[in-house]
Amino acid sequence: MENLLAFIGRNMFLVFGLMAVGGAVALVFSKNAVHSVVGFLFSMLSVAACYLCMSAEFLAVAQLLVYAGGIVVLFLFVVMLVEMTKFKEKGLFQVQTPYAVAAVILGAVAFIGVFWSTWFGPSAAVPLTLSSPELAEGLNVASQNAEAVSRGLFAGYLLPFEILSVILLVALVGAVTLAKKERN
Repeated sequence: MENLLAFIGRNMFLVFGLMAVGGAVALVFSKNAVHSVVGFLFSMLSVAACYLCMSAEFLAVAQLLVYAGGIVVLFLFVVMLVEMTKFKEKGLFQVQTPYAVAAVILGAVAFIGVFWSTWFGPSAAVPLTLSSPELAEGLNVASQNAEAVSRGLFAGYLLPFEILSVILLVALVGAVTLAKKERN
């Protein structure tokens, strides 16, 4: 029975992973900005489902709250505030398609390389851990998932976490500045 559940979990992970890739493709290749945001939302929801397949409930809820809730709403506000018709006339969005195709091909090659080395390489037998053994000491990671993630995030990766928050703040200020210039 456990083998059957593991098989179903792996297959569901694959299905949700392919759905996330489909949402990302829709995000990149959509000519309408609102459709791109919907593709991003679909991709983020699929990633949250992937986290659930890996029994990472805390990360799934954080994914839903932060990305599917906050960032998508921010993107929608920016899309609605900034008048895109001026940019469409200049053809700025059609210039990025070759770069997007190159990035997708590069990402696919990197994914295949990582997949191959993970499943068939020398590191295939090494178990993956969330954090260093010192941080996970005294934790049952399977049952105390949120505490294990928070220890790893705020102990080992505090500086990148803070840098990411500053980058998001700069993006928010930039979006408001763009919207304000367009309105004047």
